Amino acid sequence: MTNHDLTLASPEATADLLGRLPDLEQALAYYHRHLAPRTAIDLSVAENILVFEHSMQKEVFDDIELIPETYIKYSASAGTPKLRQQVADLLTLALGATVEGNDVFGVAGVSSALECLAFALKGRDPVGPPLKDGDEVLLPAPYWQGFNWSFEERPKLKCVPVNLPTTGPDRYRLTLALIKQAYRDQATADRSPRLLVLTNPHNPLGVNYSRALLEDIYTWVLNETDMHIISDEIYCHSQLDSSTTKFTSALALDAYRKQPDRIHVVWGFAKDFGLSGFRTGFVVSRNTAVRRAMLGSDDPSEATHPLPWFTPFDSLKTFVIGELLSAPADGPGSELYTTYAMREYPKLLSASFRTVRAALDTAGIEYVHHEGDNAAQFFWLDLTKYLGKRPDHSHEDGAGPLSLGTYGLDRDEEWLFDYLRAKPTEVSLLPGGVMHNPAPGYFRLCYTTRQPEEVRAAVQRVGKALGQLK
Repeated sequence: MTNHDLTLASPEATADLLGRLPDLEQALAYYHRHLAPRTAIDLSVAENILVFEHSMQKEVFDDIELIPETYIKYSASAGTPKLRQQVADLLTLALGATVEGNDVFGVAGVSSALECLAFALKGRDPVGPPLKDGDEVLLPAPYWQGFNWSFEERPKLKCVPVNLPTTGPDRYRLTLALIKQAYRDQATADRSPRLLVLTNPHNPLGVNYSRALLEDIYTWVLNETDMHIISDEIYCHSQLDSSTTKFTSALALDAYRKQPDRIHVVWGFAKDFGLSGFRTGFVVSRNTAVRRAMLGSDDPSEATHPLPWFTPFDSLKTFVIGELLSAPADGPGSELYTTYAMREYPKLLSASFRTVRAALDTAGIEYVHHEGDNAAQFFWLDLTKYLGKRPDHSHEDGAGPLSLGTYGLDRDEEWLFDYLRAKPTEVSLLPGGVMHNPAPGYFRLCYTTRQPEEVRAAVQRVGKALGQLK
């Protein structure tokens, strides 16, 4: 699956190119896609090949013909009404709540959806005071590092980690008390945090938040603060059959029914459907200011162009995703392929999880997981006992040209990362420090980026390498 189609003038040029990518996960994806030896395995990047290789290529993409002429022309930047309704119908099934097409707005990826939401809430009459530069965003940590550039780079907000405990009986458990404390710690006489962002299922922990916890958090936020809540539900279909805490969407909460204007959901096709390269994301919101920002306004007092104009759900996306959403599972008259695929996907995911978990257990590699929890597409590896250890022999310095000098990792965590991706192991994991984990030594393994037998082989290589550390 790697295309080694990029030739650079020198190792120095390669290092310079990779060093310009501000996000380690992006740099690793680029390196493994274009430059890494074919023996290297990337388990760091959150990608999912299970559905595509199981059925999507055969049932959808093999039948897509040349793009009709209409799709080489301008299209509605937030998606056509038909496509927005198709996505609403898909999400109604997935989220356990009715989603209206008029409340769905397409953009070029979920990161763009987050940025558009931030700008919309800085606009006129967003329900509560408009957000302003420097306002704080609370995020349970560890969290996806892309939130930083989505909220900080152009909207000029400030991300504040709500650190989950890394030890004790509540290890990596989110509670309302933690959110309350973080809110109070950041509050001053002049300003308080204005956004709470929850990823459900969580990345990188994979857990579903219980309905009771979500009701408590949302009720407190909506009644006791002026924060808006963004629920990132991009992994909503990524559910293990062994999970006893079922997924609950923000849209299915009693709190949402009472106060929907300050609750916003983002979702996309990148993770559950495995279409990360298409950059398709959606905002779901009933907020008038968000609608105005996403669709534009010709009101003379505030004429605005649609925010998605700059990151549009363009004609190519509209054509391909429209074909996916319209395709039958088994010929004309059968159920939609998307319905079939998302029924089969949890089976594929669960089988892969069991295979990789058995390999981790056999290799003696520890990970954070409680029985009955969901895992989404991840294992959160606990490699803390290997920090500071070194092999008796000198390992090869064959990790490749990727420099980590700008990512600010703990030195022992960085060494362990380099050690595992060097020959002979050649396996990339994502260091927890990149995801703002409160303690060093944790790594994210994405077990859907390869077929389960390939991931199992990679885990065996990691286990062998860790066993040589003394």
